[in-house]
Amino acid sequence: MGRPVKSTKVFKQRKQRSKSVHRQEIKEYIVLGWLAVIVGMIAGIGAVIFRYLIRGVNTFFFFSTDSYTFTENSLGGLVFLAPMIGGLIVGILVYKFAREVKGHGVPEVMGAMLTNKGKIRPRVGIVKILASSITIGTGGSAGREGPIVQIGATGGSTLGQALGLSVNDTRALLACGAGAGIAATFNAPLGGIVFAIEIILLEFRTRSFIPLVISSVSATIISHAVLGSAIAFPVKNLYTLTDPLLEMPLYVLLGIIAGFTAMLFITVLYKFEGAFDKLKIPNYVKPMIGGLLLGIIGLICLHFLGHYHIFGVGYGTVMPILEPGISGALGTVGLGLLLLLIGLALMKILATSLTLGSGGSGGVFAPSLFIGAAVGGAFGVAVNMLFPSIQTPYSAYALVGMAAVFAGASRATLTAILILFEMTSQYEIILPLMFACVVSDAVTKIFSKETIYTAKLTRKGIRYSYEREINILETILVEDVMTKKVSCARDEMTVEEISDIILKTGYQGFPCVNADNKVLGIVTHNDVRDAMSKGLAGARVGDIETKKDLVVVYPDNTLEEAMELIAATGFGHLPVVSRRESMKLVGFLTRKDILKVYKHKKQERENSWL
Repeated sequence: MGRPVKSTKVFKQRKQRSKSVHRQEIKEYIVLGWLAVIVGMIAGIGAVIFRYLIRGVNTFFFFSTDSYTFTENSLGGLVFLAPMIGGLIVGILVYKFAREVKGHGVPEVMGAMLTNKGKIRPRVGIVKILASSITIGTGGSAGREGPIVQIGATGGSTLGQALGLSVNDTRALLACGAGAGIAATFNAPLGGIVFAIEIILLEFRTRSFIPLVISSVSATIISHAVLGSAIAFPVKNLYTLTDPLLEMPLYVLLGIIAGFTAMLFITVLYKFEGAFDKLKIPNYVKPMIGGLLLGIIGLICLHFLGHYHIFGVGYGTVMPILEPGISGALGTVGLGLLLLLIGLALMKILATSLTLGSGGSGGVFAPSLFIGAAVGGAFGVAVNMLFPSIQTPYSAYALVGMAAVFAGASRATLTAILILFEMTSQYEIILPLMFACVVSDAVTKIFSKETIYTAKLTRKGIRYSYEREINILETILVEDVMTKKVSCARDEMTVEEISDIILKTGYQGFPCVNADNKVLGIVTHNDVRDAMSKGLAGARVGDIETKKDLVVVYPDNTLEEAMELIAATGFGHLPVVSRRESMKLVGFLTRKDILKVYKHKKQERENSWL
């Protein structure tokens, strides 16, 4: 048996280290805070450049300065060539310079956080901003959030790598870049922060939260200075619940529909990605084929609906759904509008799956909003038709549907609620919004193992769980686990006597106490075995027990602290002594006891039906 370290000495050393660590943490907070400012500036500037690049590409291909509607162009029937040419350029960029850029970007950031120590190649940010601006600017059905997350995360990761920071700090800066990108591109600092916590970090700690706030604020300030502070969806109508008892069940039903819609979106997207992966043609050609098919769908939309609804991020179609009275309204409440909205949702799922599944570069957040607005709007139209007495406009259900579909697809429910609130400034709808989002989240949790982000990681053999648990051992005290009726040894016992007790009881260690039940030492199976092998069967236990540097724990220590002692000393049998009476034995704790309770608590959580 190795010589253990005295527990009181260990706790004193830990206290000294704690003070030193505290001072070091203050320095690190300051350094990380300033680095977060830099990362926020990188993400903010990246978001601004990204927006202008999309606009520039859109102007070049469609002769239009409006990157949302795609209604102004001089290409006529040849408009399908734009997404096809864009797809070819993107295919060459992606497969020549950085294949991580393919698709919607967020899973790649999550994978870097989980399996690559937070490291992302610097070139990824540059290639992503070019590929995504070309994809979206030429009509590709994709959003800005995935690209800006990957661009900002690349900036944070690159800065961490350049400065030689630790893995944890590099990961923190990566998350700062991701959150700051969301904050800047959507004018949603709270949404950016929560997105980084829910999707990227999967933890809430002061050490990472402070830099997240700093970076998101910094990025938003830059975005405001250049792009203005206007919200994405300036809806003027103030929505209220006219009849909560009747309407709330309807929003629950909408949440269920949104959950299944999200699952349909995920399934179709990855079916198309799998189908394109199996095509035995050069990879760089695949986005061109996806662009060609997308262009054909766009032509069909233009011919029958007079608008390229499924091109780009789709906000030009979302706004008329949310604000029916504005120019470009889709129609009045009736069967025609109901079928149109359902058709738009299905076409957007198809268009996005073609764009991203074929290898295009862009995000899934904006398509989720489009699909959610269309599905929610269709549900609202149906409600208005079936229950004319309910005065709530169908656009209110569209607003809720936007958040609910994204919540179901990503299971980032809090992000969905906050970011939709920030993008619309509609607090009046917050109650049904929250209700529908959690219902949608629950539906996808029950019926689907993966989210729209984790499904891509799973295809690569990476398991990514959103449900990180707290350390079980930190929540349980020694007094709750220790054995209180302790079999003790006495100094005057012989080695042979204690050997017989070990054989009868199966215990591997015994505390040695005096007449006042004060701990004098400890004798273990190894001590007895060594003494017996040396022919010392008649020797006193007091001659072989460990007395110097004795390791003990206190009842109010946590099992985590006890395990730290066991790991530091290699000593698996710990007398538990009172803090009030020096070395007074009150219990006994073994490594086996700790492992047993850990396994039991783990099974309790796994078997819980919630």
